[in-house]
Amino acid sequence: MQEPITQLEMDDVPFRGIVEQSLAGVYVVLDERFMYANDTFAAMFGYPRDAFIGRRMVDCVTPDSVDEVMRNYRLRMSGEVSTIHYFTKGLRSDGRIVYLELHASRVECRGQPALAGVAIDITERVQRQQELQRSREQLRELAQHINQAREAERTRLAREVHDVLGGMLTSVKFDLARIVRRSGAPEQQELHGIATDLVALVQETIDTARAISEEMRPTSLDLLGLPAALRQALDRFGARHEVTVALTVVGDETLLPGTTATQVYRIVQEALTNVARHAQASRVDLALRFEPTGLDLRLADDGLGLALSPPRPGAIGLFSMAERAHELGGTLSVAGGPEGGTVVHLRLPLCPPTATLAAPEPAAGD
Repeated sequence: MQEPITQLEMDDVPFRGIVEQSLAGVYVVLDERFMYANDTFAAMFGYPRDAFIGRRMVDCVTPDSVDEVMRNYRLRMSGEVSTIHYFTKGLRSDGRIVYLELHASRVECRGQPALAGVAIDITERVQRQQELQRSREQLRELAQHINQAREAERTRLAREVHDVLGGMLTSVKFDLARIVRRSGAPEQQELHGIATDLVALVQETIDTARAISEEMRPTSLDLLGLPAALRQALDRFGARHEVTVALTVVGDETLLPGTTATQVYRIVQEALTNVARHAQASRVDLALRFEPTGLDLRLADDGLGLALSPPRPGAIGLFSMAERAHELGGTLSVAGGPEGGTVVHLRLPLCPPTATLAAPEPAAGD
């Protein structure tokens, strides 16, 4: 007959063996010194256990971590809190930094208050996070460089199309016009008709070249400002796609830098492209509010909305818009409208903060 299962008493459990073989570091601090540590914890600092016992807490962390470690220690020793979970930077025997996740509580040891805790070495995790953060920053720098290079190339090509190609086509048109004037005789009617048709074709080509130049770099953006350029872009969009458009402008745009205006124009341009491709909208409303602290822009459509027109795999339109906003120190969100459709909300400060590339340290917390 099987004997009944009884719960083990505390003294019957081989805790010492469990602690010694634990993959987590286990330690006890008494009078600000490590009076016990298992092999795992001592190895985190690059010491054999016997050489680690007795070391002061302040000697085992980086100088910039001492204040936090001692503050947390005193909080528990005073009884203000019984346990604290936080992150810190340990200092190995070879001078390298080890990132630790600590969780320790106040206990009684030899009749005195002490700390008993566990530690996990999170150095690899932190390094991966830092590498990921560096990669993200490098990608942002690359995106910024690509945007700047693309804008410069668009400006150059727009100038070439408008000035060089446009000038050449205009010369062709003038020469054809001379042929038309000089081919009025009855025996030259066929030549006259061909030349007349070519004049019309060249004029159409000139108009197309101007439209291409305007798409690449709108002259109104430089000459008339952002609201005027956006109004023209909206009018062209509405006429091309048979969509009702409306623009509302509040405030003074003069505080907006030219480079910022260009980026905002490109964001709206990309947003309108998304509306044309996916929204099936019949109306688009664009609202610009220039405030003392920055720019608030909202572009809303009455189309299918995000649920019925989710982003396609590989689509980079929204990513490009968000990166442009980030480059300017602002934020961009895309959400469903209160009555359906989609709302693109762009918020920009007047003076965007300088981007920093420093990797974040592990956050400390109770």
